[in-house]
Amino acid sequence: MKSQVENLVRERLALTSARRKQSVQAIARGRAEQAEPDHRRAQRYAFQYLTEQTAITGPDADFLPVAFLQQGMRQSRAVALVREDGVPKGTAFLIGAGLLLTCCHVLPDRQRAASYSVEFGYWLNERGEAPATACYRLDADSFWLASPTEALDCTLVALGERLTGEADLTQLGAIVLSDRADKHRLGMAVNIIQHPGGMAQQVALRDNFLLARGAAGSAAANVLHYTADTDEGSSGAPVFNDSWQLVALHHGAAQDESGALVNEGIRASALVDWLKGEAIGLAPSARQRLIAALRGENNLMLTAQAAPDVNYANRNGYQPDFINSDEITLARIIAPRTAEVAPLRSGATGTAAILDYQNFSLAICATRRIAFLTATNIDGARYIDIKRDSGQPALLPEADSWYEDSRIDSRYYLVQSFYREFSRWFDRGHLTRRSDPCWGTPQEAVRANKDTFHFTNCSPQHFRFNQSLQYWQGVERYILEYGVLQSKKRITVLTGPVLNEQWRQYGGVKVPLMYWKVVLRLGPEGKPQATALLVSQANLLDEPRRIIAQGQQENVPQVDEFRVTVSGLQSLTGLDFSAFAAWDGWQPAPALRADPLPAALIMSWRDLL
Repeated sequence: MKSQVENLVRERLALTSARRKQSVQAIARGRAEQAEPDHRRAQRYAFQYLTEQTAITGPDADFLPVAFLQQGMRQSRAVALVREDGVPKGTAFLIGAGLLLTCCHVLPDRQRAASYSVEFGYWLNERGEAPATACYRLDADSFWLASPTEALDCTLVALGERLTGEADLTQLGAIVLSDRADKHRLGMAVNIIQHPGGMAQQVALRDNFLLARGAAGSAAANVLHYTADTDEGSSGAPVFNDSWQLVALHHGAAQDESGALVNEGIRASALVDWLKGEAIGLAPSARQRLIAALRGENNLMLTAQAAPDVNYANRNGYQPDFINSDEITLARIIAPRTAEVAPLRSGATGTAAILDYQNFSLAICATRRIAFLTATNIDGARYIDIKRDSGQPALLPEADSWYEDSRIDSRYYLVQSFYREFSRWFDRGHLTRRSDPCWGTPQEAVRANKDTFHFTNCSPQHFRFNQSLQYWQGVERYILEYGVLQSKKRITVLTGPVLNEQWRQYGGVKVPLMYWKVVLRLGPEGKPQATALLVSQANLLDEPRRIIAQGQQENVPQVDEFRVTVSGLQSLTGLDFSAFAAWDGWQPAPALRADPLPAALIMSWRDLL
């Protein structure tokens, strides 16, 4: 990797050779300000210095106020040493909202992030002691973006669990990313806070000059070239001007045509432009977090959400008579496959091993390590909007966290280790949707929201699955709002994977290819109704996550969503839907698709009613 970075730097140094020579000559004459050929940029930079009154520079004077040292010390709190399995790898720094920036060649792989840690406050005082460090894991599952070494060579990842120390995000602070045009001019001094060679934090202040920036449209357009003392382990360090504003992400160094060692950093403005472009394609919670970071927000709305209440005895679970007096029991539905239900730690087996949560219940298939189905009651009249990431009504967002259920041995269901290992393909997908059981009192709604983040309610869904579905995600809300319901806007949703012989192997796990859903309710005349849906992720599974170059068009596979009969779904799943099969008045036309069962492609929301 070092040789790759050196070769990239060397190639781009060749493109800035003439400009670097001119900058060196201006600095040697004591006229560093003349190194900048862009007079408007030079004026903006000079005006910033006049307004901030941070320095007095010239051929005979180079003064900095004492506050310069205080400001640098404040910025140093956000800088960390990066280690993989305890071995130093480079430097990184917080940019806000609990997001950490480093080089992609320092942290290249999302799957390896779990073996990384970062240590803040690792600097030595006058006694040679590191007084108060704080060590954190990384949480690539909450947030991950990367641009490869040959592009912007950057990785942005969420800070995870604190392992040692006491410093939290507020105390660590953040180094703000900005694309302002007045942060640098050629010939200015640069300052770098870094961990060269894995050493305690060092700062390069002396005889460091910005010599060149790549010309627009060239292969060097996104980089700055500068002199400074750096070493292996400096990659990922922040490069500042004398106002301690970030101007670049230190990327590497190489010898130029004269044999002198010249450093290269990725311009902060290029990073901001790239991140803004990437934000559009992120999930809403991740997008909001990135936007907060780009705004320099660093409040603790991103602290870990509280774990679910482990007093599971207070859960009401799925209510079989929720729709009307005709009980639709979960025990009857899973009866044909009772022998496959995973046992509980209490010794309960079969239908007695159904797990109750707030407003929903589920049963786990022991051999497949995924729920057969979840059954959820939804009372639209008592629905409470629970923010996805804070887990609280009307609060600001924070990162998703998933939890194991102490009532059942984790060997019977998929946990984080699987989703981490196969994160190139799968997201942690809710079976019972996060918002569906969030009704009742505020306390009950909060409890229901947290309960949906149990791994028992999780299934491996291709990362494009949720991006590509329209009707599947919205059928509950559509029926609640537009289905002309007769009974208090109540519905029951049954959903699960198709656990049959159609699967794809990932490690020791047989990942299902299809998912199904049934929505039960009373129609406008009080007549029970059922709508069954089927969707497949089979066409998506050949596509791993990959980095898409900016501006490149993606060929996103189409995911078709089908309406099927309840009786047909019963045959496909091996479950017993006879208690409500007669509620389904829809019948497919003889010519409709019949693989794996007769189905009609859903073309509009009205097709769901």
